[in-house]
Amino acid sequence: MRIVVLGSTGATGRQVLTVALERGHEVVALARRPDALSGVTHGNLQVRQADVHDPETVTSACREADAVISALGMTRGAPAGTLSAGARAIADAKPSRVAWMGSLGAGDSLHRAGSLYDFILRRVLGHGFADKAVADEAVAGPRSTVFHPVMLTDGPATGKPRVVPLDFLDRSWRLMPPKVARADVATAMVTEIENPAHAGRTVVVF
Repeated sequence: MRIVVLGSTGATGRQVLTVALERGHEVVALARRPDALSGVTHGNLQVRQADVHDPETVTSACREADAVISALGMTRGAPAGTLSAGARAIADAKPSRVAWMGSLGAGDSLHRAGSLYDFILRRVLGHGFADKAVADEAVAGPRSTVFHPVMLTDGPATGKPRVVPLDFLDRSWRLMPPKVARADVATAMVTEIENPAHAGRTVVVF
């Protein structure tokens, strides 16, 4: 399968690259600064320059793919609307399968992550908080799965991520949600692309 990965230079995006390549997929990593992936080499990896604020660079790559995985995040100083620009660029390509990473506590999962976490998330994301909800809505559709992971860590994979549709989640956290390894989130997203079980839904990963 040919998979395009957005946000490939970030901590979660790099884990997505690792998992997808280990499973034998052909991977196209989109990066605003391709040199940031100069140390990542693999026979099935192609690194292509793209910028969500030049949407055709993203849309054209996504049109050539079997599936798209986005681990696009908000970096300090990023222009307003970065996430929604990426989501719209993907949606315009109409790929067959999409796995999009949002955030627990934003968009459809607002107030589900805990009051303290809500406060922290809003402070950290600033204008990006509202944009997360806009982005989720822009990319949502019958072929898309929106992932809302709990607190992300750089710890080792457990190999047992729980993926639960938000509609079926039987809990909300009072102050702070639990933690999940980025590697486990990456595994869940690649698995969903390979065998869609939650297309058209928002899911929580923990």
